[in-house]
Amino acid sequence: MKGYFARRPRLAVAIVVILCGAALFCRWLWAGSQNQDASVAACVSHGEPAIGSQAVADPIEAAYVFLDTQMDRYHRSTAIYSEPGFSAYYPEGKMGDVDDIVAGSDVLMPDTGRAPLRIDYRPRQSGGQGWAGIYLLYPGGNWGQFPGRNLTGATKLSFWTCAEREMRAEFSIGGIRDPGLPHADSFAKVSTGPLVLTSKWQRHEIDLRGRDLSSVIGALSVVSSRDGDDAPRTFFIDLVTVDLPALDQPRFIQSYYPGSCRDGGLPNRAEIYDQALALLAFLARGRPDDLARAELIARAMIEAQSHDRTFKDGRLRNAYASGELIDPHFGTTRIPGKYDREVGKYLEDENSAGTDTGNMAWAALALVQAHALLPKRPGDPYLNAARTLGKWIIENTKVDDELGGFSAGVQGFEKAAGNPEGQVRKAYRSTEHNIDLEALFERLASIAGPDSPEGLSWMAAAAHARSFVDAMQNKAPDAPYFWTGTAAGTSINETNIPLDVQTWAVLRTRQADKYRGALDWALKNCTAKGSSDTFDFNCNDGDGAWWEGTAQVAAALHWLKRDREVAPVLDRLRGAQLTNGPVPGALPAASRCGLTTGFQQAYLSGKSLPWLYPDWPHIGTTAWFIFATLGVNPFHLADGPKGKP
Repeated sequence: MKGYFARRPRLAVAIVVILCGAALFCRWLWAGSQNQDASVAACVSHGEPAIGSQAVADPIEAAYVFLDTQMDRYHRSTAIYSEPGFSAYYPEGKMGDVDDIVAGSDVLMPDTGRAPLRIDYRPRQSGGQGWAGIYLLYPGGNWGQFPGRNLTGATKLSFWTCAEREMRAEFSIGGIRDPGLPHADSFAKVSTGPLVLTSKWQRHEIDLRGRDLSSVIGALSVVSSRDGDDAPRTFFIDLVTVDLPALDQPRFIQSYYPGSCRDGGLPNRAEIYDQALALLAFLARGRPDDLARAELIARAMIEAQSHDRTFKDGRLRNAYASGELIDPHFGTTRIPGKYDREVGKYLEDENSAGTDTGNMAWAALALVQAHALLPKRPGDPYLNAARTLGKWIIENTKVDDELGGFSAGVQGFEKAAGNPEGQVRKAYRSTEHNIDLEALFERLASIAGPDSPEGLSWMAAAAHARSFVDAMQNKAPDAPYFWTGTAAGTSINETNIPLDVQTWAVLRTRQADKYRGALDWALKNCTAKGSSDTFDFNCNDGDGAWWEGTAQVAAALHWLKRDREVAPVLDRLRGAQLTNGPVPGALPAASRCGLTTGFQQAYLSGKSLPWLYPDWPHIGTTAWFIFATLGVNPFHLADGPKGKP
């Protein structure tokens, strides 16, 4: 399968042009290798410190500082270009001798985790102009066919440059005014004049005060001339921003702070499960700023429900592109992706475009607890959003057979924007998903009133999920763990035993002692090799520490009031917490690059890839560290200050 945007022949030509441009912009993102050749070695180390947080001694305070920093990363200012992650403009507007210039990047700077825009100019004068340039455009490929972005309120454009050797270039903003096209930049070009670029990073600014910024199509152009020098040249542009903050906007948080590991992570992805955990982590501490941040995430979930490009039934996608939630041109949410070398196109991530039952359950759990813990809003928007998600799950995934439970959701791309054909139902059932659903439906029933018609309906759905979970428990008295679930039909999948099913079986319920055997089994059988206090994702190979799961073990022990056993696990977690670098306070997802889970990710195209975790700093893992350290249970956060049974 070629991804959603590669398969929509009935879309308007305008959209095709824009997204083809996005393909050029993203073609470097996951190219085969990071080719840091000697000619550009001088530019690898950046001149500006990474946008990170200050080191904080207290582990919990440091963890929250990381969440705050990651949440604000693309909203302190407007990122015209800052990769990997989010950029508002696309570097695909070629000018002059267009065949002589290429924009892209295969250099990831280790000190910042970012990839600057790399421009290679090979002055052959192929078009007879003697110069070439690149314009950052919005929407992609737009020279006046569409309006630009409204950047009103900005006072300056800033950017960083570096070159392999000394060279000259001119930078400018605005000035795109083709009389043959319906739209134009709302102000005349503002230029830096010729600048000398060197092998040291330099910061530059363009004053925007007094300019009409209501429609900015071209946010930054760079032009270099042959000037009698036909030697090839390579230069870099990074951190192109305007001072236009958007800290009051509802938004999701980029799940990872990307690093050099290529196995497991997608840099610009905000997973909906991670958003639920971050929302709950903010509710857990409950300071005024925490509650304000929780509300922004809750509002973003509602925005995403109502601004999907195709579905209007209240579902959410598994993940959204980080940064700006709603694309201003299309008016819909953005899905993350990457450049696929095999097909030569920018493709959305197929897993992100789908809707997994467990992810929806966690989003609804977070929303229903936001309803309980945040100030009341007219119409109970968070509760109603949770109800809508619960109803979608029942209507689309309920399985009526001897096992009961709910299937795993839907996967794949819709055929085109507005055309829901193309997605298919996942036939397997997950124990973990049904654990989540039991907790969600019971909470919805409690709010509605267990004896009310609505409450009875939710209780029936909870019992339906619980029947499946109980059927998945291994019957051997010395190994009372839970299987991962079923394949299609009723055959139990016994090829893998995941840790989270054992921990969440305890955390989901106030009758936790009934399932403590599953946790005890995991404490002995799911450890990372060489350690009794760190835990792997799957209980088969012990090939490394899955820090999120390790924190889940600590939280489950707290829930069982076995606090003495928690201490060494928390010590391990604090030892894994980052204390320096660009994001101190964060917990990495895993102790090694490419931690295995024992699962494969299968795609409708027939492609199957191993599901791996990177060792990148991760908001979901950091949230679970907060739960474990505070001794709270995210399934029951709204029940009391500590969530204790």
